[in-house]
Amino acid sequence: MKRLRGEKGSALVMVMFMMLVLTLLGVAVLSAAVGGARRTLTRENDIQSLQLTQKTLDESVAYIAANLDGKAIDPDDLSVTLNRLVAQIPALEAEETAEGGGVQTELDLASGRLLSAVPVPDFPSGTIRGNASYTVTLTAEGSVNGVKRTMKQDVKVSMYPDFLNYAFGSEEDLILNGSPQIRGNIYAGGTLRVSNVANYAYKGSSLKQNSLFPVMKERSDNALPLAFVQSLDRFTLSENNYPERAVNRGTDGAVLSGELTKANVGKALGIDLSQIRIRSNEQFIRVDVGQSFRDKLSRALGVSPAALPDDNAGIASYLKSYEKALRMPVKPIEPIEPVNPNSADKEAQKRYEEEAAVYEKARAKYIEELTLYETALSELSQALSNMTGTVVFDGDLNVDGEWSRDLVLANKSNSSLSADSWLIVNGNLTVGNTVDNSALRLYSNILVTGSANLAGAINVDSTMFVLGGTTIQDAVITGASAGGEGEKEIVLISKGPILLNRIDAFSSTAQTLRGFFYTDDTAELYGVGSNFDLRGGFFAKKNLTVNAVVGNSTEDAGGQRISFDEQSPGQPSRFKVDYNSEVFEHQGLALPRVDKVRVKADKIRLADTPPD
Repeated sequence: MKRLRGEKGSALVMVMFMMLVLTLLGVAVLSAAVGGARRTLTRENDIQSLQLTQKTLDESVAYIAANLDGKAIDPDDLSVTLNRLVAQIPALEAEETAEGGGVQTELDLASGRLLSAVPVPDFPSGTIRGNASYTVTLTAEGSVNGVKRTMKQDVKVSMYPDFLNYAFGSEEDLILNGSPQIRGNIYAGGTLRVSNVANYAYKGSSLKQNSLFPVMKERSDNALPLAFVQSLDRFTLSENNYPERAVNRGTDGAVLSGELTKANVGKALGIDLSQIRIRSNEQFIRVDVGQSFRDKLSRALGVSPAALPDDNAGIASYLKSYEKALRMPVKPIEPIEPVNPNSADKEAQKRYEEEAAVYEKARAKYIEELTLYETALSELSQALSNMTGTVVFDGDLNVDGEWSRDLVLANKSNSSLSADSWLIVNGNLTVGNTVDNSALRLYSNILVTGSANLAGAINVDSTMFVLGGTTIQDAVITGASAGGEGEKEIVLISKGPILLNRIDAFSSTAQTLRGFFYTDDTAELYGVGSNFDLRGGFFAKKNLTVNAVVGNSTEDAGGQRISFDEQSPGQPSRFKVDYNSEVFEHQGLALPRVDKVRVKADKIRLADTPPD
């Protein structure tokens, strides 16, 4: 009985202890549930604030695009127009309030607004680089129930033509036959046609050589190459001369699976399907060569475009009457000395003496005229090698390394006046050293009313417009070096066809061409017998065809056939192109500007993340 009385009340303690344990467990579960709910709510607020911030940026980009993209304005008005526009973006005018403001949303206690929209010139370090390209950095903030997120987006606003953005391209069909190597983007406004068979001509015969497919590679800045096409149906593949078919369709025309389409794209260009971009040719910003020529001419001469004739013949006639035009001095003709007959015939001897007297007078005049000619030629050479403003040359100009070695605009890269300073050749222009193998210098922006012919070694820093055709014959075109700005280039825009030739074919050493080339015509490029290293780009308004093989190409001793190395991976391509993105900064206002604005939005990023 005593033992039982000692245990009296223990049940109550046990019950109370269990109640305490259960209460603690309940509180813990409840706390976890409440915390989870709070975390879920915070996460929801976080996601909603990010979405609201993105919506703010999307609406701001849409506002800029709606008011600028594809609009025709004067390039000189871009700065004022852009600054006025970004100041009027609706989301930028919003105030943060307790009720929310800015971008419309159905969420309570939520607001989305643009914190800033800052347009910055892409090339601000000199007047020569001009004001035809800007980057607008948009910074937006979204707030939901006190949770804030800040994001940024860059918007590119440019009035440069699109062809300068591509390593290879055409407003119609881009045809890649064989194995060119491409570091940069490509564009096909019609159909992109890819084959592993290169075409070439030899001894008047049209021949074919099986090779590899083209390869697109990363540039030195690690930028992935992109292929811009109209649709996958207009991206075709042909292997070993079999009929071409779209990369997304089988031989029966049926649509292929995503994996098979991806495999075809990889085979055709060596890139992933994600690197294919669909871009309508209606979005392509074209260059009008004739209009651009007249625009540069009017600025160079300081006259209104309305004062210039509309046709090429009229422009040539207008320039011929230009009062300050330079002209090639006329070399006097050396008189022919009469031969003494030493005849016994007095009449014959008398005629000789009379002719000799005339000759002596003519020779004295010739020596005098020759001195004047050589002085004038030296003065002309000096004027063309040290130009300080616009110079008009009437007639054909041949810079051959003998009487002149340079066409140089002084301080081209630094002068604020150089963008409107041009050498205007009212005729044909030929640049080619006939004296030795040293490089001639072409450091001037040039307008040519006739044709252009470039040959031999030429060191360049130039933008050139040519109303006729262009021939580049055995030229080695290197870029002028300018301090920390790297190598310069030539931008050659030809109304007529561009013919790229190499007489010294079958060399294992690639011929360097540093420049961008544009033609209003069709173009065919060959890296079969020839070997080219193009550092820039090539674009044709009509079809552009590129044919290339890999490895060495050799002609047999009898000159009857071409032999090719085994066409296998690892062999160097005989036509390489490496896109040069510095062209906008180097050539600036000399580049053709268009009267339509292009707006392109980059990827959205968190505020503390640097742009790509």
